[in-house]
Amino acid sequence: MRFLLYVLCLLFVCQSSNVMAQLVVFDNSHYTPGNPMYDDFRAQLTAWGYTVERRTTPLTDNGDADVILLLTEDGYTSWCTPYTSQEASWIKDFVDSGKGYMASVCPNDNYWANILEVMNVFGIADSDAHLDPIYYNQFVSHPLFDGVTELGDDVSNATSMVVSSPSIPVAGDGLHDCIAIYENDAGAGAAIWTSHYYMMDSGGLDDFDNRVFLENAFAWLSRGGVANKNSSWGDVKKLFD
Repeated sequence: MRFLLYVLCLLFVCQSSNVMAQLVVFDNSHYTPGNPMYDDFRAQLTAWGYTVERRTTPLTDNGDADVILLLTEDGYTSWCTPYTSQEASWIKDFVDSGKGYMASVCPNDNYWANILEVMNVFGIADSDAHLDPIYYNQFVSHPLFDGVTELGDDVSNATSMVVSSPSIPVAGDGLHDCIAIYENDAGAGAAIWTSHYYMMDSGGLDDFDNRVFLENAFAWLSRGGVANKNSSWGDVKKLFD
C-alpha cells in the first residue's frame, strides 16, 4: 500500500505543471488605485511560482484565493473606506477554511484605523510605539524564520503591535512585538501580521533577511501548495508528514 502511494505521488509530481499555482490576491477593494510600491514584490511572488492578482472587486468575492494580502498604501490609506465587521468576520472564516492571509499595521493612525475591525478579530492592536528605523532579531523557533537572522530596513519607521488571543507574537526586538501569527485549531489556515510593511516595498525587499522571510511566509501560508526549493505540492507532503 505504501509503495502504491509512492507511485501515485510520483505521478502527481510529474503532472504538477498542469496544476494551477496557488492564487495570491492583493485586496484593493477599499482603495481602487493601488500603489506601485509593491510591484517588485508581486513580480517576486510570480517568480516563486504563485499566480498573483490585484483585485478591486468586493473582498468577499475572493473566496477562490489561496492567500489574501492587505497592505498599507496598497489596500488601505487615510482616505479609503474602513473595512466592516462583516468583512473582518469573512476574512477570519476564510482563514479558518484552510486559507492564508497576510496584513500589516502602519504608524499612521489614520491608516490602521481603517482596518481596525480586521485587527480586532485577530487580536491585533497598535502599540503606538514607533520604531525608527525598524530593526529586530529575536524570533521564536518557527519555519517562518529558517535562514533569517535579522529583519528591518534602513529608512522606514514602523509601529509595534500589542498581540492577544487568538494570535501570538513570534518576532520582535526584545521590547516590541513586530510579527504575529494566527493558526486555527485544526492547523489548516494561517495568518501573518507584520508591523514592517516596508519589507515588501521595492526598496525594502533586499534589506537584511526580508526576502528570505517573505519566501518562507508564503510557503507557510500556502501550505506547500507551490513547488519551489522550500516546498512540494501540498497533497504529496501530507502523505509523508
